[in-house]
Amino acid sequence: MQPLFVVGDVHGHRDVLVGLLRDAGLVDAADGWVGGDATMWLVGDLVDRGPDGIGTIDLLRRLEQESEGGVRCLLGNHEAFLLSVHLVGTEDTGFPGTTFDDVWLANGGVRRDLRSLTSEHVEWLSARPAVAREGEWLLPHADTDAYLSYGRSVDEVNAGVASVLRSGDPAALDELLEALCDRLRLAEPGVVDTLVGMFGGSRIVHGHTPIASVLGCLWIIQDLRVVTIWVFLVWSTIALLWYFFWGRHHSALGKRAS
Repeated sequence: MQPLFVVGDVHGHRDVLVGLLRDAGLVDAADGWVGGDATMWLVGDLVDRGPDGIGTIDLLRRLEQESEGGVRCLLGNHEAFLLSVHLVGTEDTGFPGTTFDDVWLANGGVRRDLRSLTSEHVEWLSARPAVAREGEWLLPHADTDAYLSYGRSVDEVNAGVASVLRSGDPAALDELLEALCDRLRLAEPGVVDTLVGMFGGSRIVHGHTPIASVLGCLWIIQDLRVVTIWVFLVWSTIALLWYFFWGRHHSALGKRAS
């Protein structure tokens, strides 16, 4: 059985990614592919927020060739943002007076990435699939069922998203960004059933929703099919218990209120 690796949102942290790949034995000290017949998927969001989005893209394009297709990458909402700004950055989005450029910057857009973007980068990014299947694993970037707006199969969705990216139509790009930015839908078992029923697979692995902002250390695996972390609930419970059993009796605010 060939080993399968899935990597979450890199967001321009090329050197961090290289360190992880070296630790996993997938690249050598010269950053060359040594993973053999392993398959590695990156679930999108290579760019924005971090220091070297374009360097991350260049690394993965090279590893894709060296691995003979074993390294693969999904289209994330931040790739779609970057392509949209490249195509129609000064156009208004669905919010009057707010351009694509404005929204991109507000979501961590990095000017250096845009300045360094070449036609080869645009072509490569535009060809990334939005959704993929790898055996029993279903791989979307975002934890949403909004992909169903673009088709009822993996191939249909990818063709529909690619068509929007090629069109350069501001309204269509705005709708695509809204779909790719959606999140947290996979908390509903019915949504999971619909996605695996349409696209196949038995388990879903996604990126997009930041782990550090919602969780901490507890993984809840719904029906063993969706890897989603809800430590926010745990920390909220701890905070409430602390307040009711200790904080309100010992804090200055609690004493003043009493």
